[in-house]
Amino acid sequence: MADRLNPDIMEVLVKKTDKTAEQIRPRLSELRRKYSGLTMNAAAQMYAQSHGTSIMTKLDQGDRQSLATVQAITQVSVSSVSKVDKRTLNINNSPIHNLSFGDRNQINQSVVTLDNALTELSEKISKSTVLTDDEKNDYKSDIQTIASQAGKSKPNRQIIKVAWESVKALADIEGFAQLVGRITPLIQGFFS
Repeated sequence: MADRLNPDIMEVLVKKTDKTAEQIRPRLSELRRKYSGLTMNAAAQMYAQSHGTSIMTKLDQGDRQSLATVQAITQVSVSSVSKVDKRTLNINNSPIHNLSFGDRNQINQSVVTLDNALTELSEKISKSTVLTDDEKNDYKSDIQTIASQAGKSKPNRQIIKVAWESVKALADIEGFAQLVGRITPLIQGFFS
């Protein structure tokens, strides 16, 4: 069965963007060509966002999942720290430091909580005057490893454990102990 645009969505887009259906359809097709796997309705949401509006309430679960995956991928090029639906965070302009939770079907609350704590830790590392640039990059790489494993449907517990062993050494550096202490119980859930 072909992926078809919900007629109600087109009606809303026409009203909210002051464009005709004939003007909108080619833009939706371009978005689908650019982002493979995007449903037509999810493409309509991206189009709506680019025009300062939203049609999220009209999307079904499949549309939302396809949109979440594309949003996670497109966030790699963002150069400032930003969150998209609590699934994506970019620490800097390098795709190596991209934390992405958008490719999961269901976002577990413990993953979101861990994401927020790792974000805070990463920001604190960036602002540290005690750590060298190499140390900062090493810690951020380990944090990214933890985040990417935690975002998987079947995370590799050994990889998380090894990366966390490195990161938790920050607890010995002034100003990091409390934050590392808060993250420790969140990480423990991924070891068992």
